[in-house]
Amino acid sequence: MILNAVQAMPDGGTLVVGSRSCGHGLVSIYVTDTGEGIPQENIDKIFDPLFTTKPKGVGLGLAITKRLVEAHEGKIEVQSEEKAGCTFTVTIPIGPEEAI
Repeated sequence: MILNAVQAMPDGGTLVVGSRSCGHGLVSIYVTDTGEGIPQENIDKIFDPLFTTKPKGVGLGLAITKRLVEAHEGKIEVQSEEKAGCTFTVTIPIGPEEAI
């Protein structure tokens, strides 16, 4: 997600990586950039294997990321505004409930 964010800002910009507790044994990690954003028509495709808009892209990065997050009983979401950047948020459990 960080590499994608950097690549979305070829002329520079701001990259913010952070985390926050969501309560109920969950933590969210977010990556926000001020890059190109994702066109609305592509939002539903970005996690599909082999989907890419990059000339030399393979289209596996976000697909693999999504599967890894889901394998850890989490979820990944994206919010985007064209020409203003986007935020990817991964929410995952931080441990068994009985340990929290």
